[in-house]
Amino acid sequence: MPNVRVLILADDALAPVDRLWRDAVDHLARKLGRVVPLDSADVPTSRAAAIAHLDAWAGREAGNWRVEVTRFYDDHIPVYLRPDPELNSTLRRLAGDGVRLGAWSPGPPEAMAAVAHFLGLERRLAFQAVDPDPGAALAAAGEGLEDPQITVVAASTPLLAAGRAAGASTVGALWTGADRDTLAPAADRVLERPAAL
Repeated sequence: MPNVRVLILADDALAPVDRLWRDAVDHLARKLGRVVPLDSADVPTSRAAAIAHLDAWAGREAGNWRVEVTRFYDDHIPVYLRPDPELNSTLRRLAGDGVRLGAWSPGPPEAMAAVAHFLGLERRLAFQAVDPDPGAALAAAGEGLEDPQITVVAASTPLLAAGRAAGASTVGALWTGADRDTLAPAADRVLERPAAL
């Protein structure tokens, strides 16, 4: 299938997920920090680094931290996130035009599953790459395709940088609250609204 268009959206372009994640980490510190001491201020702000930190912190004593994060997401996600009708409409339109849609998240997988389900995007996404390395999304996007035209969309720089390094088009997403000055150096275009995709 030559020349298939592929659009990869970082989870932070689907919804403003950063505060939900940080509050989940605070919850872990309160709940599981009694088992193994955890100061949420010591957890790195980068989610990929935070997951590695939490895995190392948990050991066997608090190894169920991912279950606790899943519970927190399931219980609190409606407070933090709302489906975006404009984004959903845009993704429907793109899928109808034959664009292959995918998503990338640094993880954890349980968090990405909860976000995609809550936003009603599970069936629209041809693939979900949940990996600390954003390059995994680009590998998943091109799997089985001959010379795909890949565009990455993100509200933070990791996926944009990986996309640029791989020769993909890059779009900075401002609709979830990102800072234009942060995204502009890493993006070919910076968009205010998803309808412009």
